[in-house]
Amino acid sequence: MPAVRRSLTPLGWLVLAEAVVLISSRWWPASAIPEPATIALGLALLVVVALSWRLAPLRVVAADARWVVAARVPMGDEVTVGAEIRAGDGDGLPPCTISAWNPTTRKREEAVRLRATVEGPARPTWTVRFPRRGVIALPPLLLRSSQPFGVIAVERALGPGCEVVVLPVVGQLRKSLRERLDSWSDELVPTTDAGSDEFDHLRDYRRGDPLRAIHWRASARHRDLLVAERQDPACRRLAIVLDTSGRSAGGGVLEGRRFEKLVAAAATLIDGCLRRGWQVSVHGGFSPAGLKGDLPRLLEGLALATMDGTPLVDCIPAQPAVAVFTATPTDVPALTIRPLVLGIDDLDTLFRLPARLR
Repeated sequence: MPAVRRSLTPLGWLVLAEAVVLISSRWWPASAIPEPATIALGLALLVVVALSWRLAPLRVVAADARWVVAARVPMGDEVTVGAEIRAGDGDGLPPCTISAWNPTTRKREEAVRLRATVEGPARPTWTVRFPRRGVIALPPLLLRSSQPFGVIAVERALGPGCEVVVLPVVGQLRKSLRERLDSWSDELVPTTDAGSDEFDHLRDYRRGDPLRAIHWRASARHRDLLVAERQDPACRRLAIVLDTSGRSAGGGVLEGRRFEKLVAAAATLIDGCLRRGWQVSVHGGFSPAGLKGDLPRLLEGLALATMDGTPLVDCIPAQPAVAVFTATPTDVPALTIRPLVLGIDDLDTLFRLPARLR
């Protein structure tokens, strides 16, 4: 169990100083204040400090808490987080404050103030922003109270910390990129891979599905929106490759901010292609064999991407449709079918990304 830290509050230091001064009155020169009464008052103040030192930790020693936060959160957006705090005994918690790690300032800050709680857990909430993608470790919450009397402050770390995966920013595809995608996909050579536009199965409607995909007759029978899933043709299977080699066009090391721009652009293309009905896989040093799944799963893979020195050529799969995000377009090897190469200098004209990434 984490230890309870105790310290004197400013009021505590004042009370202690007054007690020492009053007790020392026996050595004062003669005055109008009776010496026994002065000493008794000083001793009473010392008793208050001593009792507070003993009693202040008792109502927080059994307290426990856990973070309440989603496993995946978007980068840069305001996110509601919270805690579930339990007193651990029948007396409840005294009035206290809860301090939590702020990922923006990268230090603990007071998050909420709680009144005394007696029954059930307290569930305070507050908002934060996660300015960096990746796995962020949130340390334990910190409870602080100065009850009773307000002369002794106690601090105690509550529960374990937790980890949050901060997903990369998703922007928008510009019209010029949508047109370029359409033109490039038309050039892809049809293959004999399994797949066609034949009907495969029905599934529940999901937000973002195009209206043309809704099977209206089946939806009317089931009184709920159903989407007709079709077998994906090979030319709609796209491998998105993120260059994690860390090389810049001049042969040096790629600047971290420019790499973040590549990651955000790749995330935006994944989102756009999934909405257009493509089957997408993501490749890079973080997953050379490729990562498949829905949008959150693919973005989680990108969230872990770092400039790890993996050669770009080792990450490009052998399939017809490949889109490569790189700062060194000349490093993209010649393939049977021309890949879609998106250089870092082209991103501003092809994507709408947040201003902080431009």
